[in-house]
This record gives sequence, structure tokens and C-alpha cells, in this order.
Amino acid sequence: MDERRVRRLERSVRFWRRATTGMAVIAASLAGLVYLASLPTPPTAGTRFVSVVNGDGSLPALVIEVDTLAGDITVRPVQAEAPAGRSLELWYVPEGGSPRSLGLVDRAQPIAVSAAAIGRNPSAGGFAVSVEPPGGSPEGRPTGPVIYSGKLISRDP
Repeated sequence: MDERRVRRLERSVRFWRRATTGMAVIAASLAGLVYLASLPTPPTAGTRFVSVVNGDGSLPALVIEVDTLAGDITVRPVQAEAPAGRSLELWYVPEGGSPRSLGLVDRAQPIAVSAAAIGRNPSAGGFAVSVEPPGGSPEGRPTGPVIYSGKLISRDP
């Protein structure tokens, strides 16, 4: 009778060792999955662009960042100067298309614009800044001279 108890106890110990090992493997697997799920995903290629907008050989007037994944365009004025009594207006110029106004450039603060304003393929276009009457172009297209321009380049590897 003692021998039966010992065998039963040995079987029970083997069962619990295997069960504990199995549970440890499951717990480690779940911890690994949680860790992998928490890692940030890299952005999709072709979603982030930058443009340095300047005049002929001058210092940058604006730095424009486009993130199509987040849906934003950030325009940071650097050396943009409007002539007295005039406004500077920023335009997106798609390749082979008509310019689209993105608003007036305010030297004192960055501008935020929706990336929808430049369409699905921003890399095929560029930016231009024109001198306009106060409040911007009355015609929906540049009416004054374009004094700054720049192309978009991808920031993604």
C-alpha cells in the first residue's frame, strides 16, 4: 500500500511539473506578444515629405513638412518677408495642374493645413509663395510675383 501511494505521488508530481512548465511557456509567449504589439510601427514609405522654400540662392523663407499618414502640413516661417502693405500667399502647385492656395504666410507663427489640400501624390508637386494684396489673391490664383518656391522631397528612407 505504501508503494501505491508513492507511485501516485510521483505521477502527481510529474503531472504538476509538466503543467507548470506548459503554463510558463504560455505565459512567456503571451508576454512576448504583448511586447511586440507595444512596439511602434514604422511609417509607410512615402508618407512624410519636407520642402525648403526659398528665393534665388537666399536663406530659407519657409520650411514645410507634410505627413500624409497623419494628414497634416506644417508651415514654419523662417525668413519670409512681405513687402509693406502686401501679403504673402502660399500655393501648392501640382505637377501639370493649377496652383491651390494654402493660405497666407504669417511670419510670427507656423501654419497648420490639412494634407487633403495637396492631394494624394504630393511628391509630384511643389510650393510657391506670391506677393498679393492684403488678405490674399482676389482671383484664387497667384496675381503677384512668385518670390519663393521649393520642391517636396521624401523624408522616408
